[in-house]
Amino acid sequence: MKSWASFEDRIRELATYIYQNECKPAHIGGVDVDGVIEIDEDTRVLIEITERKDLAKVREDIVKLTVAKHALYRENILAKCICVVNNGVTTSMIEAGKAENIKVLSAENFSRIFFDFDTYRSARENVAFGSAVNPITGRKDDSDYVEVTYIREDNGREVTIEDISNLVISGNKVVMLGEYGTGKSRCLRQLFKHISSKVKDTHTYPMALDLREAWGLKRGYELIRRHIEDLGLQQQLHGASIRALASGSLVVLLDGFDELGSQSWSNDSDKLKVIRAKSLEGVRDLLHRAKSGIFVSGREHYFNNNDEMFSSLGIAADEAILIRCKDEFTEEETERFFKRMSADIAVPDWLPRRPLICQTISDLSSDELDQMFGVGEDELQFFDHFVSVLCKRDALINASFDASTIKKVLTHLARSTRSKTSNVGPITLSDVQRAFEAVVGELPVEEASSMLQRLPALGRVKAETNDRQFIDGYILDGLRAKDVVLTRRSGEVGLRTISSAVFINPIDDLGQRILHKDIYDNPRAYIQILKNLTGANNKVLACDIVAAALRGNGGQFDFQDITIDDGIFLKLDMSSMLPVRLNIQNTVFSTIILPSVPPPNTSIRNCLAERIYGVASRSALPSWIMNLDADRYDSVESVSRIKKIGLSANHEILAAIIRKTFFQKGSGRKEEALTRGLGQIGSTTLIDKTINLLLKENVLERFKGDEGWVYKPNRSYAGRMKKMLYELRVSQDEIWVAAGSL
Repeated sequence: MKSWASFEDRIRELATYIYQNECKPAHIGGVDVDGVIEIDEDTRVLIEITERKDLAKVREDIVKLTVAKHALYRENILAKCICVVNNGVTTSMIEAGKAENIKVLSAENFSRIFFDFDTYRSARENVAFGSAVNPITGRKDDSDYVEVTYIREDNGREVTIEDISNLVISGNKVVMLGEYGTGKSRCLRQLFKHISSKVKDTHTYPMALDLREAWGLKRGYELIRRHIEDLGLQQQLHGASIRALASGSLVVLLDGFDELGSQSWSNDSDKLKVIRAKSLEGVRDLLHRAKSGIFVSGREHYFNNNDEMFSSLGIAADEAILIRCKDEFTEEETERFFKRMSADIAVPDWLPRRPLICQTISDLSSDELDQMFGVGEDELQFFDHFVSVLCKRDALINASFDASTIKKVLTHLARSTRSKTSNVGPITLSDVQRAFEAVVGELPVEEASSMLQRLPALGRVKAETNDRQFIDGYILDGLRAKDVVLTRRSGEVGLRTISSAVFINPIDDLGQRILHKDIYDNPRAYIQILKNLTGANNKVLACDIVAAALRGNGGQFDFQDITIDDGIFLKLDMSSMLPVRLNIQNTVFSTIILPSVPPPNTSIRNCLAERIYGVASRSALPSWIMNLDADRYDSVESVSRIKKIGLSANHEILAAIIRKTFFQKGSGRKEEALTRGLGQIGSTTLIDKTINLLLKENVLERFKGDEGWVYKPNRSYAGRMKKMLYELRVSQDEIWVAAGSL
């Protein structure tokens, strides 16, 4: 927008939308006028546009406008005259215009006639951005943004807020995915500030909408109107906002497409797709109307797959840039976070570095931190201690509860979230009171009710409601597993109660490992629980127990011909322990990690999965898996993708060498190019052994080139190598097996 022509074009475009008629150059009274708008047959608006910041040039433009105005007056046409200056306007310029009844405006002030962004920005920054709220007060979070990076799905590169800002300003459609507590709302808040800082240069205005406030709205204009009304700006900005959207001047930033989930619910997956799509009608219409860049964020697993997401949002997949929030801070980001909080904390390697976990830890006293991090290097022991410290800290504040009661109430509330459509809540005051009554045996008195509203690990959804939610999935996941352990100990009554419940939220990684410890000590009890659950309502709990049973280090687990039907697994990892005599059918998986050998008497059939680790295509699935549809498989499209699969160093080096020689352009690879980057995976000795294995099996041939050895693939093995790369962990190829024992 720095050149003369583009600045003129932009001002003429603004004038067109301000006055609702085309602004174009014209020759009037012997002078050329930069912009003329015909309001009606008796009225015109004349605009002179200049990038020069000097009084002499402005005076020249005033003379031109005066000549043109008088010429029109002789034809009985009234003219309103404006001189727009790209840079700052001085008092002398304004006074020079006043003498001829001509307004001299800066480009910024002229833009404000079109859309008063300064007023909007002030009002918008005064309220919370999505879930970026203080968990204690529920009010907007004013803490400084910790600079983090995000991952572009298409190329795997890390991007910053500035990169995302440039993408959106350039007109791209950006979709950000991330789990609860990974910083989506903070990202949008910072993105709004970043784009706002460039308004003078870009002439595009960010508008940040919180979709949780847009229930039931069917049209994009309705979303804009409600947002402006919520800010109390309906009189000043409602019409201007609609015009700015229509002109392509609004950059639309939408937070929380998952917050619009319909209040309806169904166990029918096809019906749920229809419900989700219908709830996003207004968003879809708004994104369709937006002519500039857009940014929309939501939970990673809200939709069944990306195709459903793009369809529901009305965005073509090939036109969108998909960006993912990292689940955790890096070590450097963690250090910056605690430095910002003026805290010196050494976080154990295995502790999740998610923002809300770090926030919880930073709120503790020095004595509490010393106590918490003095329990050794056992993550499961640490979790128990972490929750205990939080509960003891709360018990010291008020004598109404002891730490044990607080912990039991939290565990009971963790179970209540298992049936919520949103993973972490909301938790109503009625939910809290019922949990207290279940633990203590009586309803809380007034003082206790007040205390319950500030339980540790819970945060407010927003300032306007008393509803609460768990502030981080890590804490919630561990408490859910503890709830299963306590239920196992409670006897038949507790087991009957949990068996008849309908859970929709499974336990995750930490919860599986916590539950595994109790299953390892009590395998017969859990097999009996599984047998009872197969005919009960709680299919998710049965899946949790199966997944947790397999989280050991080696060996097998005999499920005694248990069949899981119509279940939901968040993660089923069979890479360490093998299931024996287990049948799974008509079930949905978020993630499956396949074993390297077939599990005895085990089958998976007629199931759906979001992601499968261990094979690179459906055709490579082993015979014990039948009719399994997945959205994503392990990718071997590049060496960098191979590194992310999670193979052993032996197999990662083998896969990378095969990929470089057989499936990249070129007839051969120099030794330096072949081994480049492999030293980051394994030793030189291991690399040499792998190459020698492939030479011995005649998969590779080598000859002396001008700069050393050159390795050439034996193309007769191409089909076999392709099959091996597709099968990966499940491959039984002799070369794959031999490489594993090098």
